[in-house]
Amino acid sequence: MYMYLAVGIGGIIGALLRYFIHLWFMNLGSSYPAGTLCINLIGCFALGYLQGMAKVYSLPGWLVTGVGTGIIGAFTTFSTFSMDVTQLIKEGFIIPACTYILASSIGGYFLAYAGFSLSTNKKLGV
Repeated sequence: MYMYLAVGIGGIIGALLRYFIHLWFMNLGSSYPAGTLCINLIGCFALGYLQGMAKVYSLPGWLVTGVGTGIIGAFTTFSTFSMDVTQLIKEGFIIPACTYILASSIGGYFLAYAGFSLSTNKKLGV
């Protein structure tokens, strides 16, 4: 029962965070999908960090699932990323679409690794 509540409450939090950040980027007036890129990169780092912390401190499963699947899962969005790429290509913005794919993919992997490494590095005092 705790797992369902943790994922549900986390999902609400993550979805609202994503929506507010998306609105903030929309107000900046950029046609480039910077909001989705920022959201997904933050999510990659946060999930890597969470997994490292779970490993180091043996965090309870309901907490890791609530934050990982609930908050971070609802916060990040692969489907929006995919539609952003499709829209850029459809509008003829091939190079921006490619840079978006590369920034999301390479940046996401790098930040997940950095988050995990940071949270499991004993030299940093974590």
